Amino acid sequence: MGAFVQIVGSFKETLQKILIRSELDEYEDDKQMHCNARLAEMVDNLSQDLQSSVNFSEHFLVEEMQILEEANGIRLPHFLPHLVFSSLLKRIVNSVSDLPVCFVNNVCGYLEIVCVRALLDCCGSYPQLLPSMKKATQNVTGRMKIKFMERVDEMIEMEKMTDYTCDPQFIPSYDKLMGKRELFLNSLYSSSKTLNMEGYWINVDHLNDVSTNIRDQAFDLKMRMTPYWKIVLKRMVDYLALKMCFFMQQLVNKEIEADIVNEVMVNGGGIEKRLVEPPSVAKKRERLQSSIRLLKESKEIIEQVMDGIVVASD
Repeated sequence: MGAFVQIVGSFKETLQKILIRSELDEYEDDKQMHCNARLAEMVDNLSQDLQSSVNFSEHFLVEEMQILEEANGIRLPHFLPHLVFSSLLKRIVNSVSDLPVCFVNNVCGYLEIVCVRALLDCCGSYPQLLPSMKKATQNVTGRMKIKFMERVDEMIEMEKMTDYTCDPQFIPSYDKLMGKRELFLNSLYSSSKTLNMEGYWINVDHLNDVSTNIRDQAFDLKMRMTPYWKIVLKRMVDYLALKMCFFMQQLVNKEIEADIVNEVMVNGGGIEKRLVEPPSVAKKRERLQSSIRLLKESKEIIEQVMDGIVVASD
């Protein structure tokens, strides 16, 4: 029983070191076990993948014009209903919704690998405990993944339902982009038919035959969505990073120890049963003990012979 308690305590302490306190002394030369660095890389990769959705493509305003056409109705002209912005927002959120899901899969898969690796190192002297403890560890990481996925689904639905921000930079960013409207209109009549928008060179030749009303509304919609979408992406990354840290704390400090004890003590039939030697191990132990006895007897005989040789020489 004491050995089991020591193993569980050592396992929990190792996880606290590598997952929470960022201590590297136990796995100094194993970069895979430098967990906070690897998890930070995953967050950075997610952020970069999401940010790549912010661009002014060669099909400038095409998506916005499609939304406007589908939302057309009997109402005053030059009026942009909120439904249009919401429809575009839902479409863009759906286009990146797979990225947070992939992030959760990668994080939870990595954490399971790390936990099992640490468990193997802690159970080295008691391999018979490993199956139950590994099962408990995988159960905990599996539950974490389910809860994390539920939060991701909620986050995605939340972003699709409501467009809101308290970020004071939204209005200035929108005004700055709208300030380029004259450049946009001039580019329609220039020989190059190109426009530099936020570092992207855009071809606007396809917009010449579009009605002024639709074109202006599409431009306004694009300039509203661009700064808001950047805010949404930052919010997503922050939320996922914070949730990841929260779930890791829960896993290490509250869940994994209780699950291991329950799996070994209750579902596994008790610690005594787990520590009983299997017949194959018992036979090996008996053979080793027999070999040790034989070696001891041989040593005594050799010592007696050597003593006899010394006496005879005297």
